[in-house]
Amino acid sequence: MVTLASDPSTSLAEEQQVTSALLLLLQQEQGKLIEASIVGLPELIQAKAEAVTRLTILTRARHALLAVAGFTASESGMRDWVAAQQPADTRWTTLLALGAEAREMNRINGMLIGRHMMRNQTELNILQGKTQRNNLYGADGQSTGMGRGRGLAVG
Repeated sequence: MVTLASDPSTSLAEEQQVTSALLLLLQQEQGKLIEASIVGLPELIQAKAEAVTRLTILTRARHALLAVAGFTASESGMRDWVAAQQPADTRWTTLLALGAEAREMNRINGMLIGRHMMRNQTELNILQGKTQRNNLYGADGQSTGMGRGRGLAVG
């Protein structure tokens, strides 16, 4: 029998809680990114970092308990440990589903951030005069691109 002190599942409820909180933060971040609003974004980023730090601590503790119980100190070791339990512990599969949802939300948020960065870079290039002028036309309908340069003097 596994004692509570060496039971790798002891932190699963807290891991679920922290992962759910992280997922909520990611949803809030996504809302801010879609709105292009930076109000409150630094606080969200800080809260996300704290949640990830807490999850890392909990995961390392669970891995250590897995090793003590004779399983590999990894996610595959946790799958093996859960498979050996009777009745099966559904908290692990719930945590995996929450984690997958959080990873996908984070991926989407990264894409939104990338789009904002590209738009900002384009706008900076325009402001700095770094546009491709060969795509622009003057009032006379002539390309303003390559510059007119100096003409050749004849004769």
